[in-house]
Amino acid sequence: MGFSKDLAPGQLETVHYLGDDIVLFRTEAGEFAAVDKTCPHLGAHLGGGKVVGECVRCPFHDWAFDARGKCVDVPYAPKIPPKAKVRAWPVLEQDGLLMVFYGPSGEAPWTVPPLEQEGWTADRTIRWELRSHPQEVGENTVDCSHLGPVHHVTSTEVLSVEQNDHVMRVVLHLVATGAAIDMPEEINDVELDVSLHGLGQIISNTHVLNAGLRTRQRIHPTPIDGERIAIFAVANTVEMADPEYTREIDEIFWNAFIEDFARDFPIWENKTYLERPMLAGGDGPIGRYRRWAKQFYTAEETAVEPTARTQTAEAGLLDRLLRRVRGLTDSRAEEQEALDAHITDPPTAKKRAIRARAKSAGAGSFPSVDAYFDSLETRFDPKAAGDLDAVFQWVLTGDTGCKRFARVKAGSVELDEGTHGSPNITIEMSAEDYLLMINGELNGARAFSTGRGRLRGPVRLAMKMQKLFPLDR
Repeated sequence: MGFSKDLAPGQLETVHYLGDDIVLFRTEAGEFAAVDKTCPHLGAHLGGGKVVGECVRCPFHDWAFDARGKCVDVPYAPKIPPKAKVRAWPVLEQDGLLMVFYGPSGEAPWTVPPLEQEGWTADRTIRWELRSHPQEVGENTVDCSHLGPVHHVTSTEVLSVEQNDHVMRVVLHLVATGAAIDMPEEINDVELDVSLHGLGQIISNTHVLNAGLRTRQRIHPTPIDGERIAIFAVANTVEMADPEYTREIDEIFWNAFIEDFARDFPIWENKTYLERPMLAGGDGPIGRYRRWAKQFYTAEETAVEPTARTQTAEAGLLDRLLRRVRGLTDSRAEEQEALDAHITDPPTAKKRAIRARAKSAGAGSFPSVDAYFDSLETRFDPKAAGDLDAVFQWVLTGDTGCKRFARVKAGSVELDEGTHGSPNITIEMSAEDYLLMINGELNGARAFSTGRGRLRGPVRLAMKMQKLFPLDR
């Protein structure tokens, strides 16, 4: 329903989700509450009222309702009507989010385990709105075959699929290019661990194995009406030894996420849901996902009523919303199980061997850091430099350490010893580790993320060094 930071103590806000207005408010003591819009007295909209103390007061006759929807004060009456209450939604405020449980009347909300916050960067948040359905968003996480055409992934393997009541967990191994961060020639070894809690919460943990980088995205698709959804998203990155490097990587991950995730939106908005899709081996566990998702729907309209009141028009609207996406029919279950099983080609060991050979072929072979710097000017690519004007500084320590800097300007490069007064980028590490890095034996991002090196300046500029000074020239 929203982000915690957007609802201050004493604030009241009307939001439109699940086909109707819902009134959110935070008491002056800080408790979050969500209630239906209609005052049971004479039907006034509670969103026009105000928060006083621990209650919301109706704008019409000043009746007061607490966070559980109970009427606790009628200013002009000697006695409060015993049935005076408004429906209060089951709510949970956790991990920076304001969440409302939506399910059949009387069903107890499930618990959502809190996430680890220590050691992660501050929340970055965004809200999108589009024409789609929550089940489509979740299905996207198990649709392996779309990752190549849409998300720069060159191969995908499903490592595990677990289903336990309302929770589904899928772990994928991906090989992906760095196109999302403007480094298409980069090859990244990625583990994607995705947990779905019902259709309203997706937690995706991304581990870039070769670089030692970890990021987390939380995605919350929320129905607005029978056609549209809002998607609330939160992203964090694991903090590393160097705070400045952490900040840079967090920014890169965030920009990549909001650009790459949105690539699916025009597809979702224009696709037709096929109840009997023609699936192929390699599509991923789509059938298993759809059968798991069936538990969140009921055949009876009354089971999806969003309130205890009889509102047939509203119930019909939301029933259409829920009915629009359904799981596979049981008659196709065996066929889909067979398709789900054939998802790995080539196998992990073979893929890693291929990547290892590719890395070895592209790596340098320098006997010393001096040999690397001696060849720097001859390896310089002026076309890659374009109109770049920047100074690259190296501060290498140890027995074979040195200080060098290179000035790139007007399509040319000049190398000198010592330190420059105002470099744009500075690499600090031991000469031994730098030799391992330029020879392809140590991943640069892993070196900086684990504290074996320090990077001063824009990470994207450091990445550009691979194009400026290619190892195969």
